[in-house]
Amino acid sequence: MNIENLELDGLKLIKPHLFEDHRGLYRKYYEIEQFRACGIDVDFTENSDIYSEKGALRGLHYQHEFSQAKLIHVISGILFDVALDLRTDSSPFGKYHVELMKAEDNKVLFIPEGFAHGFISLTDSIVRYKSSNYYFPEDQYGISFFSKEIQLKKILNFMGVEK
Repeated sequence: MNIENLELDGLKLIKPHLFEDHRGLYRKYYEIEQFRACGIDVDFTENSDIYSEKGALRGLHYQHEFSQAKLIHVISGILFDVALDLRTDSSPFGKYHVELMKAEDNKVLFIPEGFAHGFISLTDSIVRYKSSNYYFPEDQYGISFFSKEIQLKKILNFMGVEK
């Protein structure tokens, strides 16, 4: 397993251990001790799967009081994935990271607490994610992908997503 630091502090791209033979594929994308050794010391409380049709827009969501770290992994399909830093005490506050997530690339994205997260499904997709806190609907907030403040419009148009 290879864990790479991305440009926003705490955000990491994980390339899991893969073993493929005539029986199929074994993929290990989470190992607590290896994560801790790379600075990911998070207790995940929930695992979820999201099924999205092509063009589905999810997010950008975040919880303020009960913030969540997330581990995002595409099981099938392709996502345009965005993590936006909302940590007011961080130097990259307000900056975002965009990752094209394809199932066949086997990438996993770790998003620390304090980020808004969302994606656009570029194909029918299945996304598996772990979160470090429970979902609290009363603490759920959102930021539009099309907000002038984060200026994703140019990237979305480039990706063929128009609004």
